[in-house]
Amino acid sequence: MKSKIKIILYFVLTFIFSYGLGILFKDKYLLGSTTLYLGFIQTFFLTKGKWYSEFVGIFETIMSATVCIFACMYGSVIFTVLVYIPLSIFSIVNWKKHAKDDEVLLNKMTWKKSIIVIAVILIFTVCLTFLLSLIPTQNLAVFDATANILNISGVILIALRYKEGWILWISCNIVDLTTWIIALIKNYSGNAVMMIIMSIAYIALNVWGFYSFIKLKRKQEQNPEIENCENNPTI
Repeated sequence: MKSKIKIILYFVLTFIFSYGLGILFKDKYLLGSTTLYLGFIQTFFLTKGKWYSEFVGIFETIMSATVCIFACMYGSVIFTVLVYIPLSIFSIVNWKKHAKDDEVLLNKMTWKKSIIVIAVILIFTVCLTFLLSLIPTQNLAVFDATANILNISGVILIALRYKEGWILWISCNIVDLTTWIIALIKNYSGNAVMMIIMSIAYIALNVWGFYSFIKLKRKQEQNPEIENCENNPTI
């Protein structure tokens, strides 16, 4: 009973926090507030290892992309349609396939895989920066590209059940925070203040998510009834 009350309080308080900030800082169409609130909901389910968390994530990325349309940062818009939504659908299927008692079974990252991930991120960030810079009205191409590649990489790792995806999301949040501070200074977007607050909130949420996955992985390793994910297929 206490657990249910805590969950209800979490959803109510984060709702008040998200939309209260939006009203206070005159968030345009409350897009930033909606994005933030959906992020709170998705992170909550993610930290519990629930496969259906990505349903919320799909709507969250759509709202975030809408904000980026107004700010003329088209990388997020393009990748929401072409990458984020398909990856979210894949994540739903993969997590559901590798779940026990409605809880996802996590994989283990190796040093070799880590080096490959870092190399791929650097290569794709450079390529995307170049492509976005070709768009005449594009703002902050380097930051937009870096945030999107980190975000996508995090989505992929989480979809493949690696806790390290949270580290990439935290890095993405830091880049996003820097991006929106610059956007505020240069007056690129009316949603900049709300997006700055959202970036700070996401840093905290993703740190919480990473810690939760560490605990989840340890619990699974200590449970002899749960098959070791390293012996399962990668996806």
